[in-house]
Amino acid sequence: MRNLIIIVFAVVIGGFWSCSSSKKTFESGNYYSSVMQSVSKLRKSPNNNKAREVLSQAYPVGVDFYLTQVNRMKDSQDRFKNGKIVDAYKMLNSMHDEIQRCPAALEVIPNPEDFYNQLKYYTREAAAEQYTAGEEALAMGTRPYAIQAYEHFIQADLYMPGYLDVKNKIEEAKYRGTLKVLVEQVPVPTMQAGLSAQFFQDQIEQYLFNYHNNEFIRFFSTRDENLDEPDQILVLQFDDFVVGQVNNQERIVQASKDSVVLATIPRSSVQTEQKAEEKIVICHSPPGNPNNKQTLEVAVSALQAHIDHGDKIGPCEGDAAGRSTPPAPMANTPQSNNINVYGTVKATFRENTRQIISRGLLSMRIMDAKSNTVVFHEKFPGEFVWINQWGSFNGDERALSAEQLQIANQQPMDPPPPQVLFIEFCKPIYGQFQSKVESYYHNL
Repeated sequence: MRNLIIIVFAVVIGGFWSCSSSKKTFESGNYYSSVMQSVSKLRKSPNNNKAREVLSQAYPVGVDFYLTQVNRMKDSQDRFKNGKIVDAYKMLNSMHDEIQRCPAALEVIPNPEDFYNQLKYYTREAAAEQYTAGEEALAMGTRPYAIQAYEHFIQADLYMPGYLDVKNKIEEAKYRGTLKVLVEQVPVPTMQAGLSAQFFQDQIEQYLFNYHNNEFIRFFSTRDENLDEPDQILVLQFDDFVVGQVNNQERIVQASKDSVVLATIPRSSVQTEQKAEEKIVICHSPPGNPNNKQTLEVAVSALQAHIDHGDKIGPCEGDAAGRSTPPAPMANTPQSNNINVYGTVKATFRENTRQIISRGLLSMRIMDAKSNTVVFHEKFPGEFVWINQWGSFNGDERALSAEQLQIANQQPMDPPPPQVLFIEFCKPIYGQFQSKVESYYHNL
């Protein structure tokens, strides 16, 4: 029951607001909107007395208002007065049609007046005045006036489609108002076998020949036979051009890391000075003959010196003597029977970097075709650098950082083919070129 009361209340409030809105619209002098709102309300609620009252007042006042405008325009010197008269008759006919489609509204306004004969006559007059204005503008012989003519002919065709030869006039004004730009792309000199700039040049032409940001700008190819005399010539050429310039760099770094566990030995071996020093198994690389590796036992005190010149903890590969891998570190706790031996590990890291540099400089010149003078000139640089890094090391790999270790595990790679390098450095050039064309021609 409570929900039903809320719904009824909302309907009543909505109806009151609608009628109140149409009444306020009427009182503010917007008679057309007041009529439309009232009819809309009567279509939903035919017995709405408020809507009936507003409609009975708004419609006759609205008709009188628009007819007064029509008579005023007929006596005016406004060059495009017929178009304004057409607008007024359209409003009158729109009110008529809405009332005719609503039985409840017809009870209030039994005989709404239509003005279709008047609208037909003045529509033709409006088309004629726009057509005449277009012819006069076209006769001025300049591009800005041709654009004005195009707009007048379009409006004439909207009033009366196919009026006289307006279709031909629209095409003529459009052509004469369009800035015609001939695109000349200077061939790129081929400096390497298999290298072609055709992809980049095709991309440029595809963008220009489908340019729609300004309907009065059109770009033409040198192969286009439809262009008699261009207004401008857009010349594109590479002033500088390099593909595959190699730059090799080598960097040697002495890496070290402190407090690294070198070995784990029994605690008893260091508890008394009388005991012999603990030995540890290493893989020894003799100086001058690193390939003749030997498995040796050395004192713990001498372990660091061996590691510094490249020896490894544990037996050499394939040697069964001793342990095959360094012992796992163990924590120095009171309960442990072993202790860790700490020291500094070192390695010589060799980093190689190869850069393949490709770059170019595109020149864009816009020339006035009649005077053969340059009206705009700008250059767009582009660069692409392909980088490959690899490396190696001698010593303990634990001395290396994660990045150094990753580089040390990489191998030299072959660079991309020249055609790929060319396309890559052209990408930033194309972006700059596109941006400049849009900014230059947008409002021209």
